[in-house]
Amino acid sequence: MIFIALLLASAGAFRISDDDLPVDYSGWKTLRVSLESAQVKSLVKLMIETEVVSVMDEGLGDVVDILVSHVELPGVEDSLKEANAVVTVLSHDVGADIEEEKQELLKAVPGVFDFKNYYATKYQHAHLDALVARHPDQAETFSIGTSYEGRDMKVIRISDNLAGSANKPIIWVDGGIHAREWISSHTVLYIANTLLGEIDTGLQSQVAPLLEKYQFVILPMSNPDGYEYSRTRNRMWRKTRRPSGCKYDYTRPDGSCYYGQCYGIDPNRNFDADFGRQGVSSNPCSDVYPGKRAFSEKNTQAIRDYLLKNVRNVALYLSFHSYSQLFLKPIGFDRNPPKDAAVHDAAGRAAVNAIRRTHGMSYRNIRSVELYPTSGSSADWIYLQGVTNAYTIELRDKGRYGFRLPTSQIIPTGEENMRGFIALINTL
Repeated sequence: MIFIALLLASAGAFRISDDDLPVDYSGWKTLRVSLESAQVKSLVKLMIETEVVSVMDEGLGDVVDILVSHVELPGVEDSLKEANAVVTVLSHDVGADIEEEKQELLKAVPGVFDFKNYYATKYQHAHLDALVARHPDQAETFSIGTSYEGRDMKVIRISDNLAGSANKPIIWVDGGIHAREWISSHTVLYIANTLLGEIDTGLQSQVAPLLEKYQFVILPMSNPDGYEYSRTRNRMWRKTRRPSGCKYDYTRPDGSCYYGQCYGIDPNRNFDADFGRQGVSSNPCSDVYPGKRAFSEKNTQAIRDYLLKNVRNVALYLSFHSYSQLFLKPIGFDRNPPKDAAVHDAAGRAAVNAIRRTHGMSYRNIRSVELYPTSGSSADWIYLQGVTNAYTIELRDKGRYGFRLPTSQIIPTGEENMRGFIALINTL
């Protein structure tokens, strides 16, 4: 088979670099492969595990999106052709797409947070503080912990009368757990702004009763180290930034690595829910490496500690990711429906219907295991702690831009998901 020769020639040659120099994706392509046969599915799995390609959409459902370097492309295409795989090119030049995105970032106006661009963590945090300054009776910010590199895990808590809201049920919302999913943190920020009447003011009659009934605890940036690295060094970085071990766990007697040092843990495989069993890799360099133990990362520890302290009061857990336009329900590691499946189905229907009515965007309402089995997700973990309503939303788009969603789509994505958010809460 052509792929075997490819593998022998370049095993391990594909990896999303950890060097200090920015990664150049010029000439790289994103391919969508239809997994219509066991042969194709096995081939793609092998390519991913041996780092000949990198998976973009996390799973192996009916199709999978893969990132392929210009070096590996001829061999990958030949192997897929030999296996009779149906392949669609989503991006002919990932580097050109990233360069176009960089030009958009340069248009950001200093001191202005207008949802027309993607902003660094420090500006996201500054914006949260500015919201509190303008709404001191309705909002406060605080840190629930720090990341490996020492960045704050800053949340904003919002209610109609903050001083009297300590015992209200909690609506938890987070984003940015995967570094390259920039739209997720900005959608969460859009929700916070709408709750405080800063934007989308036509929704205030629907928001007011929610603020009266609930307190909203919102964490826009769950993985600040990875996010900053994706902005400055590697646009496709997914994980945290703590050193995670030697590639393939091959270590010399002196403790150094035979094949290089790996960095980062996948934070959404690091929660204690069927930890380390499905949808993960034992290779510390893999994008889905879960770590040696659950909650090994400071950011997942911070989320765990805050939620466990308040778990009896959590009415809804909602985590935003990208991409694929999905409303994902528990549980991700067990094909048997959970006891609350009917509740989850109704919640998902309400959310996706409200989303579709906004701009016509179709989000699928499915159990996450129907897409692909995974262990260690945040939503599954909090569901196992007794929070019935625990969901993940995968935002726009369906693959053309993927993680590089144009800035022109930030506001429409926020608008449709704010309406889906309201509809979801109204099912509780």
